[in-house]
Amino acid sequence: MIISTIVGLLLICISVIAYNYFESDQTEKGKNAEAKESKIPEVEEYGGIHLKEVGDKVRQKNWGSFTLLESKSINESFELAPMVITVKDIRRIQLSLLTDEAKEELKSYTGLSFEEAYSIYYKENLSMEEIDQQAALSKTDIDEEVSYLEITYSIENKDSKELQFFSMENVTFNDDLTYDVPSKSFIHSGDTFIGTKKVSRSDYQPGELRKGTIGLLVDPEAKLDRLDSFSFTTDDIADGESHELLVDGTSFEIPLKGK
Repeated sequence: MIISTIVGLLLICISVIAYNYFESDQTEKGKNAEAKESKIPEVEEYGGIHLKEVGDKVRQKNWGSFTLLESKSINESFELAPMVITVKDIRRIQLSLLTDEAKEELKSYTGLSFEEAYSIYYKENLSMEEIDQQAALSKTDIDEEVSYLEITYSIENKDSKELQFFSMENVTFNDDLTYDVPSKSFIHSGDTFIGTKKVSRSDYQPGELRKGTIGLLVDPEAKLDRLDSFSFTTDDIADGESHELLVDGTSFEIPLKGK
């Protein structure tokens, strides 16, 4: 009886010591993680522009942290006369430690856009409100970590007249992952903030040069581990005043292996 009691007390003591050690270890790990996070540079503007080398990290104030996972330097120009599109970089970036506001903002770019929902459900004679509800139901919550694909580029109108154009209507990665850029890019900068509809876009003035940045969320189920290829399809070119079609849109492809 005495031996059983002593053994029981020893087991209790070992359990308490192990619990305290575990708690202390987890607390220490948490403090180390916080310390590492506090050392990451903090910026006010879009964090992606501060990432230079794979592994670089930066914190965007009141938004979240950015880590560069993969970078492909392109620096190639593609001409759909008289428009010239120059693709600068294509990168894969991880987001973490996102604020609740950032998660809600990004959630709106998941699932179906209204246009995509309309193309699926209009045959079912649903009302516009019902189609909008279907689009809303398709949205998914943002995980603690999520990655996105960033495209930086510029576009120049080399004509002497005003033109209507949008450089990247659709893009595809690895011949599989396709996006409708106007509705799925969460970064609105330069060439990309001019509207999802042709009628809402600002025309290119003669000789105008614009820079653009596109950000497209990667569905966790896509399991995109490496960028091997990239292609994009342009909008048609139309006269800025008469809206007469001048040049049909076309597609360009960029192999990424070896870059």
